[in-house]
Amino acid sequence: MSMIQQQNIFMIKFFIKTKLLHFLIFIAYRFNRTTIIGNENISDVNSFILVTWHGKCLGVMEHFRQRGYHVLISQSRDGDIISNISKKFGYNLFRGSSNRGGKEAMEKMYQFFSLNPSGKLVITPDGPTGPEHKVKPGAFQLAQNSQRPVVPVIVDVKKSWKFKNWHTFYFSKPFSKMRVVIGQPLYFKENESIKAGVQKIEDALKKVDEVASNHE
Repeated sequence: MSMIQQQNIFMIKFFIKTKLLHFLIFIAYRFNRTTIIGNENISDVNSFILVTWHGKCLGVMEHFRQRGYHVLISQSRDGDIISNISKKFGYNLFRGSSNRGGKEAMEKMYQFFSLNPSGKLVITPDGPTGPEHKVKPGAFQLAQNSQRPVVPVIVDVKKSWKFKNWHTFYFSKPFSKMRVVIGQPLYFKENESIKAGVQKIEDALKKVDEVASNHE
């Protein structure tokens, strides 16, 4: 098999995977019975960095679709698929992570916020390789240097399929109850330490997750 044939097969498989996953996310999340808590926390904030756990990112992708948000996605092959799907949901992209391309992506995000007073960005601070629910410093450093608040948000679905790798990844069962919980914006002082800032984000996400996961 020639190199061109191999590339064509790869592109066809990539296209099929992207189309199928986009369709499944649409079916799984679009028709859920959704309760939104804390929407007032961002209604008057022009620009912010929204953070969520990597394992629950699909619900966030669905809920905040078609609002012109930017999203940070890794440069991995899985990231390529998620990038294409994110575009279909109306997101603009930055590509990079702590493992690859992170420095370049951070510089582009700094520039983005300096030029866009109403810019909004989504980051999963425990991705793309974990550890699960352990916040890396990137979101805090970006918030501190750009003078933007961090907003913790969790979208939790009462009935989900759970996939295990380095973390638990949740995929909604259709027509489930879904809770969108948006926490209060977190602001950081110029002299706030990385350790303190990262812990503040992590504690806020865990608190919001508790509320979102309570479907009683």
